[in-house]
Amino acid sequence: MTKLKINGLIDEPNYEKLKCTCSKVQDDILNKHPLKKCLSCYCKIAIDSMPRKTFEIILKDKKGNTETKTISEITIDRSEEGLQMVRGWKF
Repeated sequence: MTKLKINGLIDEPNYEKLKCTCSKVQDDILNKHPLKKCLSCYCKIAIDSMPRKTFEIILKDKKGNTETKTISEITIDRSEEGLQMVRGWKF
């Protein structure tokens, strides 16, 4: 597998300036991520969930024929508010 081309990467997106609000106390289970909605952690999980290597998908037409397609490029879909967080990606 080869490296995936990712369109829309930003060197320093605004969400990276957010501080983590998750509790660092060992016994504070209710305030630890993922139970507590920490925006900093949420943004990090979204960017980390994107693929980094080429991948294959199987396409099926109306007649039931299948075709394997290698995806070598994706485009990031970012939120429109000022955080520039990743909402998803498309190929």
